[in-house]
Amino acid sequence: MTQSAQNRSYTAQAFAELGKEKQLQEYSTIIFQLLGLVIDFISAEGETLRLSRGVHFNPYCVLLRKTAAGGRACAECDVTNAKKAAVLRKSICYNCYAGLSEIIYPLYDAHGTYIGSMTAGQFHLAGTPQLSRKKNFALAGQTGVSGNELWNYYRKSAVLTPAQREGLIGYLKIIGHHLTGIRDNLIFMDKINMPDKIKEVKRYLDVHYGESLKLAELARRFCISPDYLAHIFRKEMNIAFHRYLVLRRLSEAEKMLAGTELSIREIAFHCGFGSISQFNRFFKKEKGCTPGICRSKNRKCKLKN
Repeated sequence: MTQSAQNRSYTAQAFAELGKEKQLQEYSTIIFQLLGLVIDFISAEGETLRLSRGVHFNPYCVLLRKTAAGGRACAECDVTNAKKAAVLRKSICYNCYAGLSEIIYPLYDAHGTYIGSMTAGQFHLAGTPQLSRKKNFALAGQTGVSGNELWNYYRKSAVLTPAQREGLIGYLKIIGHHLTGIRDNLIFMDKINMPDKIKEVKRYLDVHYGESLKLAELARRFCISPDYLAHIFRKEMNIAFHRYLVLRRLSEAEKMLAGTELSIREIAFHCGFGSISQFNRFFKKEKGCTPGICRSKNRKCKLKN
């Protein structure tokens, strides 16, 4: 398989996984029902994949796309503007040839290569000019559909305010970020042995436990998404990432309480705890007593021996 074909495969697999997520489907369906807007993905090769369930909601677009001329014009418009957004490297809201607006949000992989765009449409943008009845009838004549029917559907198309448009762009950004994360994980899984990768993460935690470690920062260090790192760490280690880190810190703290004269405050910060109260809380929860009592018990044992 060529690299180009492999990239298309990763993107298609990622979109398929995205489509299985129930909560995301529910959100997209709500947008679909409230506004009549469809969430799509256009690949870098121009292939359209649909996230929203059901047929295209806007009957105006359905009527035009059913014709040879209309379908061809719609497809060309989609691909042309997706490429434009890819070059600009930012979202765009454009007017299609039929007089409705659509949003395109371009997506890139970890290397900055364009992989496709999330899209949402089609709608009237409040405050912007609309096609006149004359132009709409001319469009009907060009595509061979009923002028009155097309005009009625056009006027009934959803109207979005600029604020709603910005909110929709934000939603596309969230979906797009999630899609690229899934895609990156698929590539990651193909290229490395996951158990070995988690061993590397564990070794890093065992050495750097005293630092201010965040899951997101560690994920970036090991080139994996935070959600996937949390998932695979629990799977391979049989313990959650954050719990492992806390227990590792407590283990070292317990040794220092018994074997050094450092204050409890110094030990807490040396082992990576953000405050004395946090250290005391975790220590008592896991060990059944406070650090001070633990140290006293150790000293009494030494005196007896």
